[in-house]
Amino acid sequence: MIRLENISKSFPDGDLFNHVNFSIKRGMRVGLVGPNGSGKTTLLRIMLKKESPDSGHVQIEKSTTIGYLPQDIVIETNRSILEEVLSAFPEVGDLEGKILSITEQIAQDPENATLMDKLGNMQNRFDSLDGWNLEDKAKKIMSGLGFKEEQFSETMDVFSGGWRMRVALATILLQEPDILFLDEPTNHLDLEATIWLESFLSSWKGGLVMISHDRTFLDWSVNQILEIDMKKINLFHGNYSSYKEEKALRKEQHRAAYRNQQKQIKDTERFIERFRAKNTKATQVQSRIKMLEKMEKIEKPTEQNNAMKLILPQPSRPPLIVASCRNVSKHYGDIEVFNDMNLSVERGQKIGLVGHNGAGKSTLLKLLAGVEDVTSGAIRISSNVTKAYYAQHQLEILDPDDTVYESIGKVSSGWSEREIRTYMGSFLFSGDEIEKLVKVLSGGEKARVALARMLVEPAHLLLLDEPTNHLDMVTRNIVERALIQFTGSIVCISHDRHFLNNITNLTCEVGGGGIRLFEGNYQYYEWKKKKEETDKPKKTKTKFHSQKKLDYLEQKKNRNRIKWLDKRFTVIEEQLESERAITQNPDYADNYEILQKALENMTVLENEYLELMEEHEILQSKYHPYSF
Repeated sequence: MIRLENISKSFPDGDLFNHVNFSIKRGMRVGLVGPNGSGKTTLLRIMLKKESPDSGHVQIEKSTTIGYLPQDIVIETNRSILEEVLSAFPEVGDLEGKILSITEQIAQDPENATLMDKLGNMQNRFDSLDGWNLEDKAKKIMSGLGFKEEQFSETMDVFSGGWRMRVALATILLQEPDILFLDEPTNHLDLEATIWLESFLSSWKGGLVMISHDRTFLDWSVNQILEIDMKKINLFHGNYSSYKEEKALRKEQHRAAYRNQQKQIKDTERFIERFRAKNTKATQVQSRIKMLEKMEKIEKPTEQNNAMKLILPQPSRPPLIVASCRNVSKHYGDIEVFNDMNLSVERGQKIGLVGHNGAGKSTLLKLLAGVEDVTSGAIRISSNVTKAYYAQHQLEILDPDDTVYESIGKVSSGWSEREIRTYMGSFLFSGDEIEKLVKVLSGGEKARVALARMLVEPAHLLLLDEPTNHLDMVTRNIVERALIQFTGSIVCISHDRHFLNNITNLTCEVGGGGIRLFEGNYQYYEWKKKKEETDKPKKTKTKFHSQKKLDYLEQKKNRNRIKWLDKRFTVIEEQLESERAITQNPDYADNYEILQKALENMTVLENEYLELMEEHEILQSKYHPYSF
């Protein structure tokens, strides 16, 4: 459907990529990845013919239909959001009006054959456009993206930019184009809408080219990865996890091939030097010289500097209870967000807030931050506890006329220029980049500056609302590692499940006017919710039946098994503590392999713990120590 032939593109400060040859065909769902500034959006716009390459050309089949969602979009209309989505099919709306008009005319003149023929033709065309089902399909897509039914009739001007972006996305998805082009589609979605979209895209039959920094989302949504790295473009088959494995294998093969060739070159050069002066070896020497000249040199492997680390200022040891909500109610007019809600944030807890759109996640963060006042009840931040709040729209507080250096200097009183430069280096601002004006920065660069400003001063409690939005994967890794080692408490909202699984140790489900706590990260929360759904039918059994006594031998067997499980729990907890100590050890802060291995070990141990805990609960319900 789309073919790129020998595409090259450069900017005044250097080449982006050269000699790109690539085709997009039906069924290909491509994730376009690479660090910020590598040229992902530029390549995507070249594919769309919205930007011209320096050389090469793009071929698009004439019949190919395209849907494009850019990072930033402006929609100015007085239509309702449902009307805006349906406007993707203007012919359907036009036909519907004409069909209604002709139907009214036929009611007045039922014998008019001309009108009857005209109505039949219009209805056939309406059917071919699936006009009868179009509104239902639109509503289904809009509901999946987080809109409530009562919002469908509201006009566009009452919605924020992020919600307008969802309307634009719904419009594109309703059109079902041959190829979808999506540039960071999850930046304006919550977790629930992100999961819905990945499910939608996983069954997409057309072509897809998408830029995203959400690893889990890419794993579920794409079947190929197109990587821009070191001005080269490489295609990998499979999802993002497969790409990482394949890339690591290719790198190792490249390193091995380079080492072998270098050894061969050195051995050959030694032979030439040793026998250059001997007439009897002249033929062999010349042969080897020609071999070296003709040899296609393997490029020296280059390692991207992903080992940069961010060391957050660590707070002093706070009291056990860092913050608490007591009988908190929060209303917006007639809308009740919380009613008699209680929550304690303890020292060292890292809490992920989850729940459907509008459940109150951001409101809870704002209440804890003191940005919003409670309707009733009380929120208490313990004495001497400091907090820092990163809002969804944190980028808007940056002064566009400040340089990066000035923006940090305003909040880092007493820091020397060297300290500021070193600190911003950990956020990937180096050299002259620190002198850039905020207004010329990309969305990802602004997000790094905003995060850096918030994290300058040590805080006991970090309140983070979508902190990884706009960050590329390199920066996300740096921030994740820093937050893993952070000794304070965190309450955060994120649609990035990889982030939630790595950072949080407690999940708080918000909804229905209250909260519910789950003692684990998002992966545990997801497992627990599915288990509850699976176990629902079992609740029909009576308590008496579920606790029926077993015979003596089976009771004894269960008792021994419970003892073994208790011992195993102790061993797992000790092993978990050992692995956790590795992740928190600053000596390993920049050793990705050791940290990753420790996290993998923790995942395996936690999964075993959960499985054994389920068995333990079942056995405990059957075993009664006083029954024999």
